[in-house]
Amino acid sequence: MSVKNKWILVTGASSGIGRYTAELLAQNGFNVYASARKKEDIEELDKIPNITGIQLEVTSDENIQKILPQFEKTGLYGIVNNAGIALGAPLMDLDLEELKRQFEVNLFGIHRVTKAIFPLILKQNGRIIMISSNSGSFAAPFFGPYASSKYALEGYSDSLRRELMLHDVKVVIIKPGRIRTSIWEKGEKLLKLYDGSIFNKVATVLGKSAIEAGKNDSLPPIKVAELVLKALTVKNPKPRYVIAPNPFGIWLREHLPDRIVDAMVKKKLMDAKNSDVY
Repeated sequence: MSVKNKWILVTGASSGIGRYTAELLAQNGFNVYASARKKEDIEELDKIPNITGIQLEVTSDENIQKILPQFEKTGLYGIVNNAGIALGAPLMDLDLEELKRQFEVNLFGIHRVTKAIFPLILKQNGRIIMISSNSGSFAAPFFGPYASSKYALEGYSDSLRRELMLHDVKVVIIKPGRIRTSIWEKGEKLLKLYDGSIFNKVATVLGKSAIEAGKNDSLPPIKVAELVLKALTVKNPKPRYVIAPNPFGIWLREHLPDRIVDAMVKKKLMDAKNSDVY
């Protein structure tokens, strides 16, 4: 597929998957709007050939409407909905406002931006790429806020894909497993929030284990960027791509009976409860 004069919007492009995706698309001939919130990140992105850094806050209708005329001037072939946050907590300790914040970015923000630019993508019979997660089909304990938002995104994306089948706009879900980004360092702060909770020890031990795996047993973000490029350029992309250090483990969790998966999770919970590392 020719990418000449095609513009792509990549949200959450200041670092990690979004940054690598913006750079790879630009290197392969796309013109890229790379969104970030901080001025210094936008200025840095703006220096990269074929990339235009823009300030975009996915939770703000006013902000989106403000920059929409810029997109209308160039047109848009596609969007990579990458912006997101990851909150973890025992659900019975979680404030409702925190759960709302998780969904405001990871689902409502995606709807807000995609709906605003959809007429431009429709005009070019373009593509909508959703960066989901393996947490969109496996909900680990104490990752309920994040997993819930990704399950919701999966349902939203499946419905949207089927609604657009007759309009020649393709919706593609990309489901990364553990990817080496700064999200793991941010997760360390969450471990200190629930002192006194009946879940505290188990949640902390499992949280530390997940963070350690995320830092050391994970894939580089360029691997996700390469899948995004494929999804934007092949004639018939798959509805869903999975990329993870252990894709077979993900397949097992999604296909084994719930009772077996729950038994495996329970063993991990018991090991964490009896652990001396706390």
